[in-house]
Amino acid sequence: MHTGGGAFDDLDKLRVGAIVTVMTTTGPITYVTTSVTNHPKRSLAKHAAKVFDQTTPGRLVLVTCENWNGKVYLSNAVVIAEPVR
Repeated sequence: MHTGGGAFDDLDKLRVGAIVTVMTTTGPITYVTTSVTNHPKRSLAKHAAKVFDQTTPGRLVLVTCENWNGKVYLSNAVVIAEPVR
């Protein structure tokens, strides 16, 4: 069992306007954060259409578990970012 310390540990602390850089084999891609939300586990599915919307080309969505209560994670942090042009 793993209870933290991962790459997305502080994902929920990002703010709108924050820069996110993704390293690829062809070089870095830079994004600007447009949304940071925290969804209770049971409500993420009803927000799926917005979270996983494909209408913005190159859009980045980062999702991780949050709010460990000692047994389970209670929510998901969702960061949405758009490529810097």
